Amino acid sequence: MYVTDSADAPGEMAAIFDDGEWEQTVEDILDGSPHSTALGKMMGRDAVRVSIGDMSEAEFHEKYHDAVLEEFGVDDRPTKPEGYDE
Repeated sequence: MYVTDSADAPGEMAAIFDDGEWEQTVEDILDGSPHSTALGKMMGRDAVRVSIGDMSEAEFHEKYHDAVLEEFGVDDRPTKPEGYDE
């Protein structure tokens, strides 16, 4: 499934997550990483949600902050909201 430049692009983006080809591509990309593939997939899905306006950058940052700290030991992502206290 490929996304087109149409009025329904956000719906098409959301539909990609149910596509087996997308799932396999993500698995192939993340398989060589020493880090959590599950975390990568979850963050990827929610990054698309941010890009189509279903989730704010602040919500994204807060949702994954603890998991990113646990996985990488630091959270230097550029999504940190102004005034966010850990």
